[in-house]
Amino acid sequence: MMVDSYTIFVYVISYIGLFTACFYLLSLRAYYSKPQPRSTLLPSVTIIIPAYNEEVTIARTIDSALALNYPRAQLEIMVIDDGSKDRTYALAKDYQQNGVHVFTKPNGGKGSALNFAIHRSKSEIIVTMDADTFVDPQCLRKMVALFHSPDVMAVTPSMVVHKARTFWQKVQQVEYSLGVYLRKAFSSINVMHVTPGAFSAYRRSFFVTYGGFDEHNITEDTEIALRIQDHDYVIENEPHAIIYTVAPRSFRELLGQRRRWYTGLLKNVWAYRRLFGLRKGLIGIFSLPLAFFTILSTVFLTSYFFIKTFDNLRHELNYLQSINFDFINTLDLNLYIVRYFAYMLFSYKIFLFSLLFTIFIGAYLYFSKRHVPKQEGLFSGFFLFIFFYGILFAFWWIVSFFYTLTNRKVVWRTVKHAD
Repeated sequence: MMVDSYTIFVYVISYIGLFTACFYLLSLRAYYSKPQPRSTLLPSVTIIIPAYNEEVTIARTIDSALALNYPRAQLEIMVIDDGSKDRTYALAKDYQQNGVHVFTKPNGGKGSALNFAIHRSKSEIIVTMDADTFVDPQCLRKMVALFHSPDVMAVTPSMVVHKARTFWQKVQQVEYSLGVYLRKAFSSINVMHVTPGAFSAYRRSFFVTYGGFDEHNITEDTEIALRIQDHDYVIENEPHAIIYTVAPRSFRELLGQRRRWYTGLLKNVWAYRRLFGLRKGLIGIFSLPLAFFTILSTVFLTSYFFIKTFDNLRHELNYLQSINFDFINTLDLNLYIVRYFAYMLFSYKIFLFSLLFTIFIGAYLYFSKRHVPKQEGLFSGFFLFIFFYGILFAFWWIVSFFYTLTNRKVVWRTVKHAD
């Protein structure tokens, strides 16, 4: 009975996944089939760079902001040192001679640093920029062009990994590249639920009317996006606006980042649970419910695969022991275990459906490469992503569910590396 239930579940989630992939594909096609409005105005812009212990990357980030192709009279750059214990403030102060406004304040978190700058800015557009982000010079012009309607309250760019070198960065590189497609697909039907802190633009009027960033929120970029959706405004995306972010290099760094992201998402979605339902349209009846269905399905299938495989492997090894079969050495045993896992993986029905979704992933990456052509190593990262991302994704979510349910504290943990 368990096998039958599992099979039915696999067919159900595969059908839903296929329907979803086609729905977003058709939505994006419909979006591009009609002329897209663009504003020709160049409003005043303030770029806010909150920084805490960012001495490794802060100079390059400021240089990147200064190199933006935007009228200097319309552009203000603010660096807010949030009580750093390293040379961040001293390095940033060197840029005051370039017209950069540099402030320091006691440590209060990213949200408080952003609000500190928003209160001192008079610009029409507020851009938040992480201190480990580097942007294409044309990025800002392309983003502000999408503030074509007063209902547009935020615009997001395309995010890609800066110099993916390690195994973990290569997996993230493919994930971020897929995000280029997905973020545009989401924005085509206005179901975006996060405005990445790395480099997102907002109308200042939204903060004036509805308040600044939540200073006690560990994912303030998710909270502000859900707040924008809650007030029935629009979040746009410009895939040709390219930014590069420094991705975690090790498993420990990556786990810390995802634990914060996913725990923050769970808490924010619970706080904005009123977004679910018919009243909020597609985000309430399709996007958010489907996102959590996907998360839970991935966790269930991955857990089931490992539990079932380990149980079968245990019985198999017990049987071999009972007939006095002995492995030559430890290496021989390990190879047997690896082969057994591979056999079990390829024999599960979900594997056949995974091949179909691999084709969709390839199509998404093609979309990404057309908009962000300079992405090296995507091919090798693609295979790492296919074989390992599902397992990592499920593990990150299991950890995040545990932290959320036990109300454990999640804090920022950043480790910076020079290029």
